[in-house]
Amino acid sequence: MHGGQRLSDRARGLQLAELLATRFSHDLSGPLTGLAVALGEAPADAEALALAQQAAAALRRRLALLRAAWGAPAALSATALRELAQGLPNAPRLQLELAGPIATAVLPPVGARLLLNVLLLAAESLPRGGAITLEGDPAQDVMVGLDGAGAGWPEGLAAMLADPDAAWTGLPAAPRGPRLQAALTALLAQQAGARLRLLLAAGADDAPPLLIELPPVPA
Repeated sequence: MHGGQRLSDRARGLQLAELLATRFSHDLSGPLTGLAVALGEAPADAEALALAQQAAAALRRRLALLRAAWGAPAALSATALRELAQGLPNAPRLQLELAGPIATAVLPPVGARLLLNVLLLAAESLPRGGAITLEGDPAQDVMVGLDGAGAGWPEGLAAMLADPDAAWTGLPAAPRGPRLQAALTALLAQQAGARLRLLLAAGADDAPPLLIELPPVPA
């Protein structure tokens, strides 16, 4: 089978993943909403009830983020991007900073989904918390910076970003953890015609910034 056909099959696989993620999110959103309502009305220990309500709220935020990141692409405002970031793993220990045009822009669908997946990857790359900075213009290039103790992109990320085969190879080897998100992010970028690459770090102990070169927005 020639290379063009392989890429077509892979694109169909990503489309199937979009549909499954959307259906998964739809099927769970109703029960989660019902759980939150029930917990709000049920008599229980006040502390335990508060914890349960917090857990239900965290699940709703995570579900909203995953639906936007893994489902069909949709445009997002900068405000919506910040709200969805509340569903990131370890969100209470993360700060999202937007600088430049991205701080007020409306992100086009493909760019928005790619940026959400980069945020998921960045959150997993800050195991002790810290700051994620997005700077630039979402219609062109966006720079992603990590700042925090133990910050570091997953091993093999540069190879996955440069080679589609390396990204596909990374999927079965990492059912959980940042390597899975790294591979998925690389594949989404390749499908979208975007280019992601790691630049030189400012210092030996710093995580290198990630440059996202987004494809032109169709007229």
